[in-house]
Amino acid sequence: MNRATPCWPSTMYQVLREHGKVRERRRHATHPAHVKPELLATEPNQVWCWEITKLRGPGKRDSYHLYSIIEGYLG
Repeated sequence: MNRATPCWPSTMYQVLREHGKVRERRRHATHPAHVKPELLATEPNQVWCWEITKLRGPGKRDSYHLYSIIEGYLG
């Protein structure tokens, strides 16, 4: 007489893990490392930076945009 042995999913995964047969089934995207650009100004008017900030105004729906532009040469 052939009797089936009950096997719980957790037990099955434990046996598979012990034999190195369990792995992540989802695909993961691998992105190349992002390199930050290094900007070096050797004379004026070569590198400029800017920032835009939204400021609250006196009224409920009033707002102002502050634009600041900075030259990157420290010579």
